Formats: sequence, structure tokens, C-alpha cells
Amino acid sequence: MPALVVTTSRHPHPAHLAEASRWAALLDAPVVPRNDLSLIRLTETHGVPGVLVLGGDRVTYYEPARDLLYFFHPGMSRRRIRNLKAANGDPMITAMQVGPGDSVLDCTLGRGADATVAAHVVGLEGRVVGIEKVPVLAWLTVDGLQHYEIEDAATREAMRRVEADCADSADFLGDQADGSFDAVYFDPIFEQMVAGASSMVPLRQLASHEPLTREALIEARRVARRRVVIKQPSGSPLWGRLGIEVAIVAGGKSHVEYGVVGE
Repeated sequence: MPALVVTTSRHPHPAHLAEASRWAALLDAPVVPRNDLSLIRLTETHGVPGVLVLGGDRVTYYEPARDLLYFFHPGMSRRRIRNLKAANGDPMITAMQVGPGDSVLDCTLGRGADATVAAHVVGLEGRVVGIEKVPVLAWLTVDGLQHYEIEDAATREAMRRVEADCADSADFLGDQADGSFDAVYFDPIFEQMVAGASSMVPLRQLASHEPLTREALIEARRVARRRVVIKQPSGSPLWGRLGIEVAIVAGGKSHVEYGVVGE
């Protein structure tokens, strides 16, 4: 039984019908007619928890039982890129120590904001690869990074250059040669949500909650030419579990820090 179905708005544009077939192939899910049904009724009828809806100006994923509504958005990437252009820095980039021409592997792509910021920093001569394990999240991000329209040219250009794909980080890392990327990055779902981060709730619901393991860190260190960087809330117990002793505090009002393994 599929985990989701693909459908359209009640009065779909012909282009949405064609797009529904493409999304169904990506997600290995059937396309079902809307038939003027509510989305709750549609999931009940087909015995699935979720439905991907093509319609309007965006693609939306909905799970009625969890009250989960998710669609792609570039998040804070535009503000962070503006800060960088104003020479105000970015804690993640400080932790990564990357610059023009460098390569970054983001093993927990999510909605792609971190990968977009990294792509802006490494520039046209650099490379950013982002992988995401959860298929519906991965493909929404792949599509969003390539097609989401944003007025800020620097952010849009950076989004388009992220090489995003759906993959398991352990499998992907295992296929890479030693020192394939200058930096490897992880942003695992925090064990407890940071106060004031309500905008992250839909992503938190949808993303994988598998913990980062020592084995994955060892493999990431093999693939990273210079360093592995991990984002976590300040004082995370993950540092002790992974034996990480160097953590860069984001500063200001931020409640996150970046663990660093490598040079």
C-alpha cells in the first residue's frame, strides 16, 4: 500500500494533470481523481496517511491525522545571504570555513536553506550537493530549489546551483571517495524544539528523526577533506555521545551551536 496519493485541486489546470503524473513517478504513488472530495475524505477513501496536491501556485503535502501541511519555502536563506553580503557573517559558514571554489555536502537537506547559503558562499566555481532521505520532503525541495521564484537575485541563483537529490546519507557517503568534499554538514532534527521555532514544526514533523551515529560521523570524516560540521541546540547531549569537543556558538540570540570535527 502506498504511503500517499497524488491529486489535484478541485478544478485543475491541464498542466497540473500532467505534473501529477510526474510527481507520482517520483514518489512511487498513484494519481487519484479529486472528485470534489475533501483532502481528509480522499485519504480515508484510499487508505493512506498523506496526499500531495497539485494546484494553485505551489505543490502541497497534507497529512490530516497529524494536521501536517507542508510546502517548499526558502526559509531564512535570503536574510542570511543579505547578512553575508553586508559582511555580517554567518555562523554555519564560520564553522565550515569554506569559501569560493570549495565543495560542500549537506547530508540533511531539509528545505535547503543551509545548502543555499553554502552555494552562495562557494560561488560559481564551487559545488554544493544536498541529499534528503524522506522522499516527499526531498522531491519538494528539489522542485522548490529549481523553480521557486524569489526576487532576490543572489538567493535565486544560489538555489538553482544546489545539486539536490533523494538519498540516504549513509548510502551516499559510502559511495564517495576519500576527501570528496571540503566540508560535510549535518543538521539532524533536534531532540527538543528550540523555543520560538514554530515555523519549523511542519519540517520537524516530516523529516527523519534518526540520530546521527558515530559510524556516520567516521564515514563523513573520511569523505570530508577538511572538516565535518554538525548543527545542534546549545549544550546538546549529542556532543558527548559523539565525542565532539569543539563547538562554535552561533552567538547573539541564537540557541544553536556547531560541532566541528577536523582541522
